[in-house]
This record gives sequence, structure tokens and C-alpha cells, in this order.
Amino acid sequence: MKRLFIYLLALTLIPVFATAQEREIREIKEEGKTVFKPHAYLQLQGGVAHTLGEAKFLDLLSPAAALNLGYNFSPAFGMRLGASGWQGKGGWVTPAQVYDFKFVQGNLDLVLDLASLFAGFNPDRVVNPYLFGGGAYAYGFENDKANALNTGTYDLEYLWKDSKGFLGGRFGLGFNFRLSDAVALTLEGNATLLDDHFNSKRADNPDWQFNALAGIKINLGKTYKRTEPVYYEPQPAPAPKPEPKPEPKPEPKPAPAPVVKEFPALPPVHFAFDSDKVDTRKYANELNTIVSVLKEFSDTDVVITGYTDHTGSNAYNDGLSLRRAEAVKKYLVGEGINAARLSTSGAGKDPKTSGQEALTIKARRVEVKDK
Repeated sequence: MKRLFIYLLALTLIPVFATAQEREIREIKEEGKTVFKPHAYLQLQGGVAHTLGEAKFLDLLSPAAALNLGYNFSPAFGMRLGASGWQGKGGWVTPAQVYDFKFVQGNLDLVLDLASLFAGFNPDRVVNPYLFGGGAYAYGFENDKANALNTGTYDLEYLWKDSKGFLGGRFGLGFNFRLSDAVALTLEGNATLLDDHFNSKRADNPDWQFNALAGIKINLGKTYKRTEPVYYEPQPAPAPKPEPKPEPKPEPKPAPAPVVKEFPALPPVHFAFDSDKVDTRKYANELNTIVSVLKEFSDTDVVITGYTDHTGSNAYNDGLSLRRAEAVKKYLVGEGINAARLSTSGAGKDPKTSGQEALTIKARRVEVKDK
């Protein structure tokens, strides 16, 4: 069972390792990036407000709350629409007197993400400060306490009853502390510049409402995506070089045809007039040549033919020519030539000569030729 488990685990990991190895081998053209995604978000905030006035600072503190719906168009720029407010205050120093009223404020802000603007987009950044500025419309109501104080002793020149609207501008600074991709803690301080009538008192300058808020920011959707690395197209493996063709073996040269040495023409041996005696001294060279050739061509049979001049009768010359041939044969046998190879004939008068030449030693000869 243990072996089976190891085997199955190995089969599972093989493609993982193969894929990882393939990624390592492939050359990266462009690294994977973290890309910003436009998204909406929600802010819920609560804290404390201070309406600038003549009374002591702590006496003019009141609760505050805010609800914002925003949209980030880029890493650095966004807008948000919000509702805030709760309570505003006013008062005197001497004698000390404080009154409060209710208001709700609508806000439209342009938001600037400082970290992304100067350091680039990073969804994993923990602290992200932001600036914002925009317009506001405050709607005041329940101003009964101010109206109750408006007696002969207290004269509120800008007193309003029931309800009243005020246009204004606002700006502020905040910090988002990232908890996850979706949630961040928020700290924010802002100031709203309103009409001098806001707190019912005349000061001949605008009224200020300050807020210190804490809360949470919830991203509505993904704020970024990560792209895969871009790889160069894998180069095709070079085609294998063709194996060199073996050099053709040279055709074996045909064995040289055996040189068939032709039997050479042999020199004739001449005789004295009416003689059949071989003159071995006078014709030693011719006889030695004939013996050497016959020994060299040991398989060749020869014919020894005798001739005479044209003197005398044909019958006599036939016999003389044969005796001359036999005389040469006898000499050759004596030099070691096998007699069986030697045949003799007498041709009589030499047919190759005529006239005076037919009566000379040229006609009286013996010739040795192969058969």
C-alpha cells in the first residue's frame, strides 16, 4: 500500500516539475505585472466634530459621522460622494452659554492618493495617505436652542428657524491602513468652510466645521490583477545536421588482365652451301636467343622449318632442307628443350627469294616459329 501511494504521488508531481522546468528554460520577454483595476469603495466613519466659535474648545465638540461611496479611476485619482454631519454647536464666553443644532451635509470630493502618485501603484502597501477637496451642501435643522436663547440679552443676528441650507467648500487629509485586499482602517481629518449664518452668529467671516473621523474602507470588487509573464516564442530546435554520407568506397581496381606475351619472331640460322651442319660459333647469338625464348615460353610448341637455295633439283633440296631442320632440333634438345615440343619440316627451295638472291646464303636457312 505504501509503495502504491509513493507511485501515485510521483505520477502527480511529474507534470508539476516538468512545467516548472519548462518555465525556467523559456526566456522571459516581460515580467508579470500588477495592474490596477478601476473599482468602487464604501467608507463608514464616525468621530468628533468641532464648530469654530467663541466658547471653549471642548464645549464646542460634538459627535460626527460620515458615509462615502467612492470610485477610483486610476491608482492616484478618484472621486467620492458622501453624506456627513450630525451636530453643530455655537456659544458665548461671557456668560458661558452653548447651544447645539442638527445638520446633514452632502459632499462631492476629488481624491488624490499620494503614495500611488509619488511611489507608484502597490496593492500590498500598508499605509496609503490621501488628500481630498471638494464642495459641500449643509442642511441645518432643529435650531430650537439657539432660538430660545435669542432674547434681549442674547442677540443672534443670523438666527435661522426650522431649517436652512448652506453652500461650502471642504478639504482634508486621510490615511488608509491596509488589512486585506478588500478592507482598510481609515483615519481622516477634514474642514468645511460654510456661510457665516451656519451657527446663527454674526462674525463677518465664514464658519468652520472640523471633523476627526475613524472608520473602515471596503473595496467593492477587485482592485488589481496580476498578469502572467510574457515569454519569447520558443525557438525551434535546430534541425539535426544530416549525417555525412559515407564516402563511396573506391571500386576495386580490376586485376590487370594478364599480359599475354606474344611469341617473338626468332632469328634464322643460316647454312653453308650444300651443308646441313649447324655452325654453332658463327650463329651462337641466334641459337642462344632461340634457346632462351623456348625456355621462357615453355608451354609453346614450335615448328622448325628448313630451306635451301635454288641450286639443284627439288627432290634433293627437299631432303637437304629437312636435314637442316633436324640438325637445329638436335641442337635445341641438347640445350634442354623438350623434343616433344619440337616438330620439323623441310620446305625445299626458299619461296621468299628469287633471282640472284635465291642462290645466296640468305635462302639457305632454318626458321623456328610457334605453331
